[in-house]
Amino acid sequence: MKFFKPDYEFDHFTDITIELLKKDNVTTIFSDLDSTLAAHDQLGDHDFTKWHEKLENNGIKLVVVSNNSQGRVDRFTKPFKIIGYGRCKKPTISTIRKIMHEISVKSSNSIFLGDQLFTDVLCGKRLGMKTVLVKPLGEEHEPWTVRWKRGLEASIKKRW
Repeated sequence: MKFFKPDYEFDHFTDITIELLKKDNVTTIFSDLDSTLAAHDQLGDHDFTKWHEKLENNGIKLVVVSNNSQGRVDRFTKPFKIIGYGRCKKPTISTIRKIMHEISVKSSNSIFLGDQLFTDVLCGKRLGMKTVLVKPLGEEHEPWTVRWKRGLEASIKKRW
């Protein structure tokens, strides 16, 4: 059960403050994309733009790690000049470990942000990172497979 329980839970990614990140010595946020930073297949909005600017102004790097295609990730990340990787195969950790090595980042200075227990929180925990679970954005547009998993996640959350 401990691998599914996030360190923090928030309604929205913008609830993650610079103060919290600094308290935890976070220099890098590894974040899921769809339903976490934007609704499924949507681009970054005003809230995302302002939040990302705050991160940059405080020396905190955002790295998007998604199970979606590289094309989808690029459409979201390129306008913001964010590092982004598609087809990460979360919750497996080999791809993200390679990314961490490439960009010289340690788990102890990173946090994993996502909207799903079985992919994002589990992946972050397996990497030794603190984890943040946010409520999904645009649930009504999610694929049926994701909506199905939400029911399983709800039953796990009841046990906390």
